[in-house]
Amino acid sequence: MNAKTQTRSIKMEFQLPHAPAKVWRALTEPDLLAKWLMTTNIRLAVGHSFTFNRSPTEEWDGVVSCEVKEIELHKRLRYSWAALGLDTIITWTLASTENGGTLLSLEQSGFPPDGGKLPFFEGARMGWQQMAGQRLPEVLTQVG
Repeated sequence: MNAKTQTRSIKMEFQLPHAPAKVWRALTEPDLLAKWLMTTNIRLAVGHSFTFNRSPTEEWDGVVSCEVKEIELHKRLRYSWAALGLDTIITWTLASTENGGTLLSLEQSGFPPDGGKLPFFEGARMGWQQMAGQRLPEVLTQVG
């Protein structure tokens, strides 16, 4: 018997007054990612394995292991995101807005539906709100 496994996703949207090409740079260039998310050795090539790194804590070694899954230049970026024993998928989707800005959508999928990983779900949601909702817009104002 094949039962489909249900998972939970974090979904967020951010209205940014910057063109998709500029937002894309902040999502894909290591120097810019380090300013709002974490240091990384990302390279835009499907199948490329990379990491995000930050200072370790008592609960976490500070390493997120990733692999690029999909690239659609200036429109969509998808990669795996493995940390704290949990494997999820990050999908960034960029859409132009009428005023020349970008509607940036984030989905982190693959959270288990049970309460066992609920602190990770809530922690990730709060983390993305801080990183993508607050820090990313600040970094974009500094990008030429």
